[in-house]
Amino acid sequence: MQYITQHEIQSVYSMDDCIGDLKEGFRLYLENKTHAPVRTVLHHSHSEANTLFMPSYIEGLEYETVKVVSIFPNNPEAGIRTLQSVILLTETENGHHLATIEASGLTVMRTGAGAGVATEYLAKKNARKLSILGCGAQSRGQLQAVLAVRPIERVFLWNRTKEKAFTFKEEIQQSGWQGEVIVCETANKAASEADVLCLSSKSQEALFDVDALQPGAHINAIGSYRPDLKEFGADTLEQLDQLWVDTLEGTQHEAGELIQAANQGAWSWDKVNGELAELVTGDKPGRLNDKEMTLYKSVGVAYMDTITAARVYEKVTKNPANKHK
Repeated sequence: MQYITQHEIQSVYSMDDCIGDLKEGFRLYLENKTHAPVRTVLHHSHSEANTLFMPSYIEGLEYETVKVVSIFPNNPEAGIRTLQSVILLTETENGHHLATIEASGLTVMRTGAGAGVATEYLAKKNARKLSILGCGAQSRGQLQAVLAVRPIERVFLWNRTKEKAFTFKEEIQQSGWQGEVIVCETANKAASEADVLCLSSKSQEALFDVDALQPGAHINAIGSYRPDLKEFGADTLEQLDQLWVDTLEGTQHEAGELIQAANQGAWSWDKVNGELAELVTGDKPGRLNDKEMTLYKSVGVAYMDTITAARVYEKVTKNPANKHK
């Protein structure tokens, strides 16, 4: 069984690759060829940490995976990454375990790629300003994905701990991207600039007021993944023209913003326009005009891991540099 490192993934697999592979995964999902039960979440009593267990199988592709991802928010204080993940990839002809894949970076990439697909179908075509609220690990994938699908010229950052925003700013500038990066004093200020607004925090309170947003803004909300978390409020839900989710089943179990608003009678599930896969296949239309406010809510689904892990494995094993392994 092969072990695939983050370095090997980066050498053969790009954000463009990942966005394309997720589109294929969405199509297979609508063909009922993906099998991904709602993940198991273990809560650790001594902290706000969680460990997630995510199995999935894709027919036709004939791969299955189990991903284990640990999210320990206090780790940076000890110099350890918040998000740590590993994927076991198995082929389903004979059940051979093919590879163990270092998946922290791949998780960030595929979460970002999902938001990139949503941005492609839901954001204004001429979107040039991106704002990111929450500058942790997932913000990197959000940035890369939106840059891949829209001509972004300015990036606005906000984080409760301002130093993290400045660290991310420096990282972006050192990456070679030529646009302007601005750290904002408040979340509302960053939100007010956005053509595309990415939420990548683990907040329990809404990060911004809907009145701060420009007409036509698109929101990718990917940070909250538990019923007790919330990155946007009922005021945003009231103003939305379109609301899309990665999967309805997953969000009904885990999307805190939607669960809380529904339980309070402030919103109802019949207001969801559909699942992202329906935009990819053309079964439903996306943005209709430049004035609509749109939102994509994602809590993550395991078949995204299966298709990306399978493609990474295929690329790594076909890479001449890995023939000796």
